[in-house]
Amino acid sequence: MGPKRTKVVEFSKSFVAKKPIPESSIDVSASSSPSQPALDEEGLRRAVQRIVYYGEIKESFHSTSERAERNISQDDILAMLEGRWTLAAKPDWDKAHKNWEYRLTGADLEGDELVLKITVNEEMQRITIITKY
Repeated sequence: MGPKRTKVVEFSKSFVAKKPIPESSIDVSASSSPSQPALDEEGLRRAVQRIVYYGEIKESFHSTSERAERNISQDDILAMLEGRWTLAAKPDWDKAHKNWEYRLTGADLEGDELVLKITVNEEMQRITIITKY
């Protein structure tokens, strides 16, 4: 009794595409508008809490480069996201990056006011810090 062999099923040539598809059927213009509505404050709170514990928090290049200038550490960001914060403005749709941006206000480790502009990707379980002040 030898190794088990996988059975290969042959397809007749009638199953093979005979003509190349001349153009894409993807509607590129449709992707510039939101595919789903922005999260409300309660939905955002649940998503942020879940991502803080189980996902990842990243900083954009802009946010990382301003860290020293603004004296805001990753611990300050984490303290705010884990603590009490509020949605400071209506969410904005970013056409260039095709995502919702949320502005949150809360407090850092020392209790000083901290504002974060973030995006939330629930599918990838990721929060991206765009800017902070």
